[in-house]
Order: sequence, then structure tokens, then C-alpha cells
Amino acid sequence: MDRRNRRGGGGRREHRRGGAPRPSGDERLSRFLAFVLRHHPEEIDLALDETGSADLEAVVVGLRARPGFAETTRANIERLVADGPGAVRFEIAGDRIRARYGHSLPQLIEYPPADPPENLFHGTTPESAEMILAAGLKAGDRQRVHLSVDTPSAREVGLRRSPAPVILRIDTASASGAGVRFYRAAPSVWLSDNIPPECISRVE
Repeated sequence: MDRRNRRGGGGRREHRRGGAPRPSGDERLSRFLAFVLRHHPEEIDLALDETGSADLEAVVVGLRARPGFAETTRANIERLVADGPGAVRFEIAGDRIRARYGHSLPQLIEYPPADPPENLFHGTTPESAEMILAAGLKAGDRQRVHLSVDTPSAREVGLRRSPAPVILRIDTASASGAGVRFYRAAPSVWLSDNIPPECISRVE
């Protein structure tokens, strides 16, 4: 299968399941940027550094070569990151842009370790919650575990996977004592190493 026909591959789909409206231009751009910067920079011939960032002008050039993004400008991306749907997903520093979290790249993205709040939270399905409470919270196909700063944020994440999500609490002091490192990725998102089950409890 042509890689560009996979999830996020250029936004070529004209029809959406169930008759749902197509995403806006900003949302399509944000989704494709996430696909490229989190998972497949080679799709637009990008080179990422150790922090996962890429040259912003190279991103623009790569995007403009793809169907559906020929009119993309640096200003479009800067506006998207400043106040659009990409405001939480991406970060621009100088002439470089990166995805804040969600990476599944072969190269490990570096973050400076940070001191987390007393508790962090994880929203998941009832089935996954039982496995996590028994075996711990693992990153899966992402590089690190994704955590939320509060229960509403965790519930919002969990609702993407289940109509009745389970919210789990992470005792960060206990986890840190077990050698787990934490990293702040965005105002409402923290990342961590795998977390052992004894540091996790069920909130709801």
C-alpha cells in the first residue's frame, strides 16, 4: 500500500464515514502536521533533530509539494500554532517547529526531566484500566506514557476511546521513587516512562 494512503497521508479522503463533515482547512493542516512530525517526517523529506524539531521553512516547502497543501505559508502554520487547533499539538521556537508529544518515531525524542504535580491522571477504557491496574501503564506504540494534569482532561482523552472512560490516578512521588521520570510536554499534558501498577489507583 502506498504510505500516503494511510492515516494522515495528505488529507486525500473526500468522504467521511457516517456522513460527518470534512475537517476545516486548519484542522486538516494540523492533522497532517501531526502525522509528519510525530510519525513520518520522511513523507515530506524532513530531518528532525534530537528534540523532534524541524526547520520551519523546510516544513512549508514539503507541505506545498503535497496535494491539498499547495497554498500553505509560514504565516498559516504560525497562526495555527498560536491560536488554532495546533496550539496544543505543536511548538515553534525561532525557525523550528516540533510536535509537543505523541511520537512513534524510531529515534527517541529528548525532553528535559521535570518535577510533576503530586498526582497526574490517565483516561482509558474499562478493559484497558483493568490491565493497567494489574500490569502497569506502558507507552505502547508511542515513545512515552501520556498523562493529563486533571480529571476533566483525562476524561476528555478517555472519551475518544470509550463512552464510559475510567480515570486512573498516578502517584508521582511513588513513581519517581521507583525510578520513573516525568516530562512536561504541554500545559495540560505530561509524559513519563512506564509506570508500575503500585503507583496507580482508580479514580472513577
